[in-house]
This record gives sequence, C-alpha cells and structure tokens, in this order.
Amino acid sequence: MRVCAKFRTGDVHLRCVFFHIVFVGLCGATAVYASNFKVTSVQVRAVGSALSLRGTLELGLTPAVEEAIANGIPIELAIDVRLYRERPFFWDERVGNWTLRRELRYYALTGQYLISAGIGAPVTRESFVSLNEALTQLGSLEDLPLALTAPLPSETQYRLELRAGLNVEALPALLRPVAYTSRAWDLNSGWTTWGVQR
Repeated sequence: MRVCAKFRTGDVHLRCVFFHIVFVGLCGATAVYASNFKVTSVQVRAVGSALSLRGTLELGLTPAVEEAIANGIPIELAIDVRLYRERPFFWDERVGNWTLRRELRYYALTGQYLISAGIGAPVTRESFVSLNEALTQLGSLEDLPLALTAPLPSETQYRLELRAGLNVEALPALLRPVAYTSRAWDLNSGWTTWGVQR
C-alpha cells in the first residue's frame, strides 16, 4: 500500500480503496460463504386496483460486502416481484412485474448508515447507528403498494413470486468485474412463491 500512501486526494485515493476491495474479493473468490439473502415471510393482499405487500428478508452480508460499505461504497437491494394468474391447463400467465429498489450507504463523517428508496419510489430516508439495525430495516417490507391495471377477478387464483438480490449494476464501474466473478458478491435469495389473499 506504499503507492497508495503517496496519494491521498480525489480519485487516486478512491482507486486505492477499490484496489484493496478488489484484492480482498479476489482472494476470497473461492471461499464458501454462509451469508446470503433469504425471503422468510411474505403476505400479499389484493386491495382494489393494487396489491399490498408485507414481508421480511434476511440480509446476510459477506465480509467483502461489509468492508465495501464501511469504505463508503453504496449497495443497492433489488426486490423483483412477479404476479401470475394460475391456469389449470396452460402455463400460468404473468400479469404483473415490478422491481423495488433500496440503497444502503455509510457516512463515515456522521457514523451513520442511510437507507433511501430507489428511483421512482417516494423519497424516504432513514438513518441508523449500526449496520445490523440498517439491514433489519432494509429487509422489512411494510405494506408496499403494487399498482395493478385493474382489480383481480375474485374467481381466479393468483400467485406471486419474489426475489431479493444485490444489484451489481448499481456498484461503481471499477468494482463490477469483481462482483460478477466473486461468490462474495453473489447475494440472491432465488425466487420464492406466495399466494395472493383476498
């Protein structure tokens, strides 16, 4: 790190931070990580021309991702939601598709973690003093409205699929190649299926 020590300003310092994170990520690329994202509970209700979504996500981070956050690199949680109309003799028909985004960022100056909504969502910001508190709130889905083009017919059954994952595309460009190739950055719950209540 002697080369990095000579330059402490602007882009050069930021590149040194990225180099360190990339090095740690590559060293741990073959390690097996128990941390991951899990969808532990979801309740979906049809309310008029919208769905009301509640749920809980367990967001276990790997050391490489935690270190990146501690160095001021924001991470974005992407929650993909799909709605299907069940059909007995055909493939189920997809009738809705949403992506919810939330950003987590650490500010060293204030020592706080900030959660903000993604683009297109209502502007909300919440701050926390610990990473665990921030992750708990980040994984808490509380009555999120998902707009429908029309109310769901009562005589038809619907199911919802939900997946939570780290959005690698939202990372800084220098970090993306490592994130795509390292298991330390492969944080994804996989698709889970839940019934829609009336």
